[in-house]
Amino acid sequence: MSRLGPFEVGQIKAHLYDGLSGADILRILKKPDGKTPWSHQALYSAIDKLQENPSWRGEREEGSGAPRKTDKAQDKDLERYVNKNKGKQKVTVAVLRRVFAWTHNVGNSLLEDRLHEAGLKWLRRRRKTIVGKEYLKERVDYCNSTLAKWQSTLDTWAFTDGTVFYLDRTAAENEETQRAALGGWVWRYSDCRDALFQDNLGPSSYKKSQGIPIRVWGILAEGILYIHILDEGEVMDSVLYEELVEDKFQQWMGSCQYLVQDFEKCLRSEGPMNAFRKLDIKLVDGYPRCSQDFNAIENVWKLLRERLHTTLPVGLETRDAFIDRLRKAVSWLNRNKESSLWHFARNQKERCRECLQLKPPGGRTSW
Repeated sequence: MSRLGPFEVGQIKAHLYDGLSGADILRILKKPDGKTPWSHQALYSAIDKLQENPSWRGEREEGSGAPRKTDKAQDKDLERYVNKNKGKQKVTVAVLRRVFAWTHNVGNSLLEDRLHEAGLKWLRRRRKTIVGKEYLKERVDYCNSTLAKWQSTLDTWAFTDGTVFYLDRTAAENEETQRAALGGWVWRYSDCRDALFQDNLGPSSYKKSQGIPIRVWGILAEGILYIHILDEGEVMDSVLYEELVEDKFQQWMGSCQYLVQDFEKCLRSEGPMNAFRKLDIKLVDGYPRCSQDFNAIENVWKLLRERLHTTLPVGLETRDAFIDRLRKAVSWLNRNKESSLWHFARNQKERCRECLQLKPPGGRTSW
């Protein structure tokens, strides 16, 4: 048992905690050379010792393992280079070999191991759009201003925006919709033996904008979602928005006094702004551009889409049938997701704190 050191024992403990069997651990755990597996006897002896004494940390003598092929300075150079070049170039092992001459003496897997040891993994970027540099300061200013406000003031904010749903025109589009409704995750074999199976394919990347558009405008106010469905062929413009404000917003706003809306020209033109003044509705002062993540109704649209996926019928659907299902989905959200809607409407400070903690401050939040 003198061969097992603290690192290997720590790995065994972690794998046991995750529910792996001894046979599974044996396939994963390697000796310091990174290639040779540990013996069956060594592994199970270690498991027995851990069961007897959970604080046991191994018994390998200092320096008994294979000598390390990189020093601390080289390890730090790799980590620093990867972090410095995020967003500037695609850093691969081949790139590292071109930059650092000493990497010619080690293998690809060792370079990857050093990055993993630094806590780095090859992961998908956050699925959020980048915030332009010109908008960062006004987002930071907005966050600081919002954090200084009383929650009772923030509770008088309402949020408005539009969205578009697409009605399938053909059986092929409907098949894509049915697949999209299943979500992006599925149970698959870890050895990827089912990689080519049709059941494991996701919808087309074009699915989001396929079909006949059904345009919807809405307000989230006091934890309630209200919607207006535009007529077939209609698009939002300044005249239509002014009429919508005059006809619906006073009822929708309830006791809310301030409105968060984006910066499309038609929304802030003279007609709608006059209609706001007549109703004594004020736009939130200092609301930053390029900031959909601060508009809480965007999160409610996501909940609405999830509900529509849950109630998706088999086969094609008429416009009238979809609109009826859409209205029922809105009613269902207001009844069954009231706490979520209230949370979205009231958590501006949470969003702002996250925004200020980003590097650099002012970037896109997870909302």
